[in-house]
Amino acid sequence: MDGDAESARKRLILISGGRLDVLSADSQRLLLDAGQTRSYQTGEFTHHIGDPLGGVHGVLTGSFGVHGQNLTEGIVMGHIFRSGDWFGEGPIVRQRRRMLTFRAMEHSTTLYIPLPALERLMQGPGNLMAFLMDLVAHNSELATHAISDLLIRRADKRIAAVLLRVTGHHDDSRVATPVECAVTQLDLAEMANASRHTINTVLKRFEQSGWIRVGYGHIAVLDAAALRRFLIAEN
Repeated sequence: MDGDAESARKRLILISGGRLDVLSADSQRLLLDAGQTRSYQTGEFTHHIGDPLGGVHGVLTGSFGVHGQNLTEGIVMGHIFRSGDWFGEGPIVRQRRRMLTFRAMEHSTTLYIPLPALERLMQGPGNLMAFLMDLVAHNSELATHAISDLLIRRADKRIAAVLLRVTGHHDDSRVATPVECAVTQLDLAEMANASRHTINTVLKRFEQSGWIRVGYGHIAVLDAAALRRFLIAEN
């Protein structure tokens, strides 16, 4: 694939995600032109909690686990970012060190916009701060969804909610199914606050119902509508 075609592919992935809509076409071009492609192997980290201020990542391929920290469990995973998502904006807006850790769930690539480039663009007329603030708002909504999922009393419904969220089906049914997600049962147990035994039992039940397909290190949601109906059912 030649350079122009590859550049166009990257732009399409990140623009079609909708997060760049607050910027004009010229500002989108300036932002994306300032980026550099970075590649991460499975298990590799983009940065850790407490790292110095840095730039932002737009996910091109693969996926990244989002890890926070609490006093009881230490570093735990709460969500998964996928192609078209952006992360790393919070510390820039707040001028603080990194607050989250990001880990590649599979071989993944990002378009990384370095901090000096972001600072230079913020001096111009492109309204880049609106883009960063929109990312803060969007990712804060995802954090709220993650917290709300953990407040579901039934473990099987918590698991259903997490599966919908990490595959992009948490807020509506516009995302087509099936959607495959690189996630292990241990990762899912962390995100749903459930035991591995419970995860295994519930996933088998969901798979037998035809709602999901479980593979090695991957889970595919085949029927998001059925999972959503199960989630909102009274019993």
